[in-house]
Amino acid sequence: MIRNKILILLLALLPVLGLSAQNNNPADDICGTYRVESPVSDDIVKIKIYRAANGKYQGKFVWLSKPNNPDGTPRTDVKNPDPKKRNRTADQIVAVWNLTYKNGEWVEGLIYDPTSGNTYGLKGKKGKNGKDMEMRYYVKKPIFGLTTTWTREN
Repeated sequence: MIRNKILILLLALLPVLGLSAQNNNPADDICGTYRVESPVSDDIVKIKIYRAANGKYQGKFVWLSKPNNPDGTPRTDVKNPDPKKRNRTADQIVAVWNLTYKNGEWVEGLIYDPTSGNTYGLKGKKGKNGKDMEMRYYVKKPIFGLTTTWTREN
């Protein structure tokens, strides 16, 4: 009798458990804010990664260690190859885009470095602690690049 009640309870809970499993999308694990130390300068930034309308992942700058130029004016995107974008401030820059989740990694992304005006390939995976991200910046192919750790803040 008790066994039947337990079985009925478990059967009743299956749809609820199934719904919660459907809402847990591993691709969204990248979403959050990360502290990123630049591999090419002494800048530290925070980038917020989120899912874009096209289903891919992108990120915007939300904080800079050096938000102003030496004269006190806000830093702008002066090295952007597109002259129309050179007056935009950091909070207007989408620095990461096109990241796609495949086989437990985020691949095929691009990252823009406003200190040089260059765009690099980007791929990443969860770090060993399951929280931070190991991100690889590269030119043309991932073998020609470097890996850094993005430290998750939230």
